[in-house]
Amino acid sequence: MPFVPVIKKAFLMYIPTVSPVPSAAASAIQSAELAPVIAQLGREAPLPYAFDARLGITPGVRSVSDDPQCEGIARTLGLAQVGLVLRSVRLTSGRTISVAAVPSACWRDPVLHARVLDLKWARELSGQRLVLVPESVIRAEPRLTNALLISACDGVRVTPRERLMLLSQLAEVGGSASLEICAEALAGSADPAGAVLRLVAERVLTIALDRPIDLQSEVSLAARR
Repeated sequence: MPFVPVIKKAFLMYIPTVSPVPSAAASAIQSAELAPVIAQLGREAPLPYAFDARLGITPGVRSVSDDPQCEGIARTLGLAQVGLVLRSVRLTSGRTISVAAVPSACWRDPVLHARVLDLKWARELSGQRLVLVPESVIRAEPRLTNALLISACDGVRVTPRERLMLLSQLAEVGGSASLEICAEALAGSADPAGAVLRLVAERVLTIALDRPIDLQSEVSLAARR
């Protein structure tokens, strides 16, 4: 399935909220130690972290990194300090596209709005698609809180034995079970629920994201590509 329809479906079907934004220079790389702190901020999480967390649970995304070329174009258009977050996204299809989180202020200001559109056309003239995602869409709930919760488990270690145990148990019960049952299967882990969510972050497992994650959330084996 092409990425652009997927990302639009993953983002745009949710009701937006608005929050302050940082500068465009923030890195896509966040440490495992910092992620749990950011997760506690919820809707107030800085836009770069919120955006990266949302991209991390978007279907079709293989990896996310900074986008220096797009950032260079943004600087020439006077957009370096308006809070844009620019990312290069590699898809499971092998294709790479640019994606921009656009602060709400940029949509309200006619001059900034026009410059953002100029950025889109300039990036696409350089040969790469640029998808614009409004901040209000990124901060939609419950996806944002769920995404930050999953991101906060980046530092949880899952041993090969724990991984095999859980995957085998899920296969035996038809491929899905509650988060609570999955965590019980990893009772020997220092953070059983975190270990399950770590496997979700790795796309080994999937979890229902259309409601706040809790112990009754359904966890399933990820479909093989």
